[in-house]
Amino acid sequence: MNTVECLNLISTTINDMMDFATTDETLENDFREYLEINNVEIEGPKAFTNIFLQYLFDMKMQNGLRVIEYYRRNKKGENGIIEALANSFCGIFKVNKVLSNAYNVTCLSSEADFEIIPMVKMHHLKQIGKNDYIKARILSFHGIEFILEIYDVISELNPAKAATEAISLMLQSPRSAYYKNEEKKEILKNSVKDFYEKFIEFFNQEFVITTNKHIDKLIETYNIYRQDGQKQDYSNLIEDVKENRFFTIKEMNCTDDNFIENASGGFSTHSETYDIALWMDRNRGLYIIPFLDTFLKCFSENIEGKKECIQEFLTSDKIPPSVLKYAYEINENFFEVINKELNTDFQTFQDLLFNTKAAFIDSDIFSPAIILFNSKLFSNMVENQ
Repeated sequence: MNTVECLNLISTTINDMMDFATTDETLENDFREYLEINNVEIEGPKAFTNIFLQYLFDMKMQNGLRVIEYYRRNKKGENGIIEALANSFCGIFKVNKVLSNAYNVTCLSSEADFEIIPMVKMHHLKQIGKNDYIKARILSFHGIEFILEIYDVISELNPAKAATEAISLMLQSPRSAYYKNEEKKEILKNSVKDFYEKFIEFFNQEFVITTNKHIDKLIETYNIYRQDGQKQDYSNLIEDVKENRFFTIKEMNCTDDNFIENASGGFSTHSETYDIALWMDRNRGLYIIPFLDTFLKCFSENIEGKKECIQEFLTSDKIPPSVLKYAYEINENFFEVINKELNTDFQTFQDLLFNTKAAFIDSDIFSPAIILFNSKLFSNMVENQ
């Protein structure tokens, strides 16, 4: 399939997706609920298209299933195009050279160089020059990289903004951290192995729970051991919260303009106190998971924000399937509680994963901590902060 044929198929499929989403009753109702929950107001046809495309590609339905995954399970596409669209991601790309029908770019997340072809003719994009940064959604189809949509152009004079947005988008799409860079992927895998071995040596278990007021120091203590082998006593850093409850932590919003400042400032600077865990996943790396103790107690206690807590743990891509598996194995009433709170009908653990953690199935997704630890962008940003 040549470039023109690929472009035509991509356009046709996206149009079909939009038609399907506006005629399928389940998606239509879910989209309306999505707008209400997020207080999104649509002003004009162009705004509707942009919001709707973001919903189709990036959002999850209220039951935890990605919208595009729902489409894939209900429609049959051609030549892997739906899978390619499902694996598309938004990132920041530095323009190294402007070609006749493409851009030679560097992906800031993965540090890989390649060419990307816009869906529109190059003369419509005259404002993009060499060394500028493109904020765009791209996909790979038949070995060719295409730009589905350009959201912003960042001047070459503002590399800090480009880096900040690249880090935020990388956390939203973890695969982009090693996109077209197998060497980077191996580095991430080896980092996971090192983190896991040192974590077990230090804590003698795969997770520890404390409060956000102590987690920064606990991470620091673990890192000292991981780097230098100095094992310090951390017993005074383990603390229970006075009351388990679930609420939204505004500082954890990686789409917020200040998320880098919040991340580099540490969890202890957050305004409220909550339980938080260091969770070591053997295959994906170290996760820092707020409200893990609260989630586990949802199966035995009446917790404030119980429904919201369970939904967050099932639907968040920042919480790996291993957490749910642990909760499933220690709670006989696992499905009873989940189905009651979320009005679902899960009967098996595989069914639950298939519908809530589909992104992790047969995929190399590394934890945010592993990605940031191996990111030059993030290291430089923290130093500057």
